[in-house]
Amino acid sequence: MMYYRQSNIDYIAMIRNFTPQDAVACSNLIQACIASDRSIPASLRNAMIRTESPDSMLERSRLFYLAVYESAARISGIAGLDMNEIRILCVSPEHQRRGIGRLLLNHVMEMVPGTLFPDVFVYAATGAVAFYKASGFEEKGPMVFDISGEPLETIFMTRLKE
Repeated sequence: MMYYRQSNIDYIAMIRNFTPQDAVACSNLIQACIASDRSIPASLRNAMIRTESPDSMLERSRLFYLAVYESAARISGIAGLDMNEIRILCVSPEHQRRGIGRLLLNHVMEMVPGTLFPDVFVYAATGAVAFYKASGFEEKGPMVFDISGEPLETIFMTRLKE
């Protein structure tokens, strides 16, 4: 838990486990991140936004670990991990470049059991490659996924577990 002061008000910021009550806020956050990612073609962004919902968040929570970054009673980031794959890492556009993404990344990296998995991997959106490189990930090559009949270009990246 972290404490910080803004305008004479004390806030608690924390990374905690996702709960079903977070589904709407997390779905909205992911939609905002998709909408702001200009590395994704507009028609694909719209298709991805349409498929994002509170139900899709609940489904993710059944399939893999999810954590949220919460401050001032507001969720501003989410990260998901499936064994040693980072499945999702989003920070609301208005809270980016404040270290929240790095905190969430470090959190999920710590969750990976190093004795089972020597590395962590992610299929990074092209707009996120610089973030992952700055965090010690190496590019291994492009990977294209089919999303609603349209190609989503990603970069497969790995980082050794420390």
